[in-house]
Amino acid sequence: MSSLVSGLRSYRRDNFPWVVLGMAGGFWLVGLLIQFWRLESLTATYDQALFLQELWSTARGHFFESSLSSELSAAVANQDALPSIDYLHLGQHANVLTVLAAPLVALVGRWALPLIQVGLLALAGLVLWRMASARLSRPLAIRLTASYYFSGTVIGPLVENFHDLCWLPLLGFLVVDGLLKQGWRQVMACSFLMLLVREDAGLTLFSLGLWASLRRPGARAIGLMVMAMSLVYVAVMTGWIQPQFDSSLSDRFLQEKFGHLLQGRTGGTFTVLWTMVTHPLRLLAALVSPPGTTLAFLLAPALPLAFIPFVSLDVALMVAVPLFIALVSQGMSALSVTLRYVLALVPGLFMGAMLWWQAHSGFWSHLWFRRFWTGCLALGLVLTLASNPHRTFSALVPDSFSPLVHVSPVAMLQRSATARHAVGLVPDNASVAADTPLLPLLAEREVALRFPKNIEYYNRQDQIESVQWVLAFPGYYRSLMPLFRQETSRWRSINKALQELIDEGRYGVVSCADGLVVLRNGVESSSDARRCLDALLALEPG
Repeated sequence: MSSLVSGLRSYRRDNFPWVVLGMAGGFWLVGLLIQFWRLESLTATYDQALFLQELWSTARGHFFESSLSSELSAAVANQDALPSIDYLHLGQHANVLTVLAAPLVALVGRWALPLIQVGLLALAGLVLWRMASARLSRPLAIRLTASYYFSGTVIGPLVENFHDLCWLPLLGFLVVDGLLKQGWRQVMACSFLMLLVREDAGLTLFSLGLWASLRRPGARAIGLMVMAMSLVYVAVMTGWIQPQFDSSLSDRFLQEKFGHLLQGRTGGTFTVLWTMVTHPLRLLAALVSPPGTTLAFLLAPALPLAFIPFVSLDVALMVAVPLFIALVSQGMSALSVTLRYVLALVPGLFMGAMLWWQAHSGFWSHLWFRRFWTGCLALGLVLTLASNPHRTFSALVPDSFSPLVHVSPVAMLQRSATARHAVGLVPDNASVAADTPLLPLLAEREVALRFPKNIEYYNRQDQIESVQWVLAFPGYYRSLMPLFRQETSRWRSINKALQELIDEGRYGVVSCADGLVVLRNGVESSSDARRCLDALLALEPG
């Protein structure tokens, strides 16, 4: 970490014009306000809670532990096993660098996650400016920096749940900075930190090393070292270290991403690579399917840069491996331009564009192109905001106009107040199961599970226990059910689970108000609370 600080030491405030500081400050402030609103309005969901619990546990000496992460393991997701209290998230992702931020969570709680995510992405833009201003004219460097701050590939990951990939733009820029300066100490230090982001960050780092070995003769040796370093780390981490803790990487995550290529075969990273080599037609079909979504995925990141990435060999080399993985992967998240995974492309996109402009600076003199670039920036920003990434802006923009589905800001705050009152009934150290919108408010504890999927877990003695409290918020979903089938399914499953728990007599209703129900293990239901629950369960889908 000291190497990262020293790499940023020369980035003093007097090196930045006010317009750049204004963009960075605005990006940081708006990003924080959005993230704070997500927490206050119950828009933040499962991943936010998972990382909060992992860092909270780490701060208390239980490194990488998370019962919420356990629910995503192959044993729980695919084999119907129970989650465990001491499950190590390390088996799924080796997010070592993020875990080092645990003391900040201990200091400021759940507010630490927005500070980390927004701060890192804002700082990366300042590093981009500093590098661009040393190689490009001032107006061009400012425009390139604006492209970063207004890019959907940055805004989307900015406003979603907390994620460990928020380190990639900053560290990727610093690695390229070191390669351009042929500063092997900076390259090695930042490369090492980049690998600690999580194991698949090695794919982005490998591409940066590939670019240096082919395009920077003076940094060829360093580039080859970076490539070797990436290969060894990914191979050791995914092939040996992570399987020591859990088999989810091969049994679930690789199957979810590359199951269409594996077609029933099991194994780790090398099995996936061998399948790609031995089945080229299957690989080619995956690269271009589905064609419309694939084309949109290629166009969207290049739009804020006025499509310069399409004519830049530097960009092509810097994004080669992460882009290839994105194109051959399956699932809705693989080709999303606003999910965190797209951050793997950001270092190559902007560093490559910077180098293209350095070699073609005269093109900036064309007025028509500057206007075209402005139009591309504006269009990209409008499309990003209109897409309402992660339903972040649903308070301002209806989720649907026909049928009209909209929860007003006032209704969101009322819903939040209901949730906070219910959460206040649960002791800080109590085990709890809650449905997804409530989990970020309850994750700073040893046992938190997702209701209605689980209410039982393995304790540290491998004995089965039931949670002491259950919180469910079926009223949260009713306004969204006319539009989202998934919300209707959640509503039905929550109501069914609540009815079963009451019928079994295991839990009693201690609170029921405004569509939110609180159950406690081993108590009798109050008559008023039971009548409220019966009325809630009797409602038909909206």
